[in-house]
Amino acid sequence: MIQARNSAPEHGTLAFIVLLGVLHSLGAWSNDLFAPSLPLAADGLGVGHGQVQFTMTATLLGLAVGQLFHGPLSDRFGRRSVLCAGLTIFSLAGALCASAGSLGELAAGRFLQGLGAAVGMVLARALILDRWAGEEASRMLSSVTVVVFLSPVFAPLLGGYLASLGHWPTVFWLQGALGVALLLGALSILSDTRGSRPDVTVASRFLAYGHVLRDREVLLAMGCIGLGHAGLLAFVTNSAFVFVTYLGLEPAEFGICFSLAMLGGVGGSLLNRRLVPKLGMLRLLSLGSLTIALAGIAAVILNVALGGLWSMLLPSICYMFGMSIILSNAVAQIVSRFRHVAGAASAVLGVNQLLFGAVAAAVLSLNEVPGALPLATALAVGGVGSSVLWWFWSRSIRSRERGAGTGTA
Repeated sequence: MIQARNSAPEHGTLAFIVLLGVLHSLGAWSNDLFAPSLPLAADGLGVGHGQVQFTMTATLLGLAVGQLFHGPLSDRFGRRSVLCAGLTIFSLAGALCASAGSLGELAAGRFLQGLGAAVGMVLARALILDRWAGEEASRMLSSVTVVVFLSPVFAPLLGGYLASLGHWPTVFWLQGALGVALLLGALSILSDTRGSRPDVTVASRFLAYGHVLRDREVLLAMGCIGLGHAGLLAFVTNSAFVFVTYLGLEPAEFGICFSLAMLGGVGGSLLNRRLVPKLGMLRLLSLGSLTIALAGIAAVILNVALGGLWSMLLPSICYMFGMSIILSNAVAQIVSRFRHVAGAASAVLGVNQLLFGAVAAAVLSLNEVPGALPLATALAVGGVGSSVLWWFWSRSIRSRERGAGTGTA
């Protein structure tokens, strides 16, 4: 069992958890707040509604590129300095977006927003793994995941209200203010767990990607997390279309259903926080992977046999429940083994999640089959695929642990 290196109680405060949770969700807040105002921005800039969607893609591209840089740079120059730099970029990008007079300027600002927001996704995890390891890290990651699953509930509601004001730049002024607030919070709450390393070259920190990616367990974990996250992103990006268009719900009713699904993730995170000290990460990873596999299979069977709202909603709630358990334990399991390059390891997992999610969303966007079955199939493929890879990953972990035990016998 991997033990925590540092579990100082002052780091477990509510303010610390909320700060890291919002930092981790900054990418989601970037898009979810703006999504309801897309038609307003298109009209204001004199472009088509389809064209302005490109600005959402620009943010996702910034999130992917940013993580690849922020992780290794934080391993070299320290977490706090890189975090502050990223939040400064995010805040200034908000002002640039609010002042944009053309689609190109808005897309550039949105890319910079993603570039800055990526620092939160990488360093929220790294900051925890700098302080804790193993089961204790999983507990703290579960606390942060509660905030992450609540963000998709509140961000669209706030975004809808801002859109009702009829002035789309307001969204970006608010995002810029959020970046400033997070910057002040980081300066006042966070200590630098990984200071600058003048004895280490920048190039060596980027070369750490090769060290991480050559590890068989990392590759299996990437597949396990990525496939599971693909099902999660498939629900986030396509559930509105399914529930409103095919299942006949009103937008407000869909909002309730979406919130219930996200609360499944909150419940899984809270349960994991409570059980991981007793059961350990491996048993809970087995529970999480089994849950999402059964949820995906149930979604297909129920939609084929019965159809209707609950045939899609109940499996989705269970899927989010299982994924929240997988995310906390899988990240803790992998990054705890690479604590000397925790920023790079965290970046690998973060970019991996984005790529799998993007592929799932793209495949479903091409689907022309009516009804909820395509989304149910995405949950099944993600859940079963993740569970199969967890089986191989768990065998690799146990083989390594047996080898370590033999070596020290």
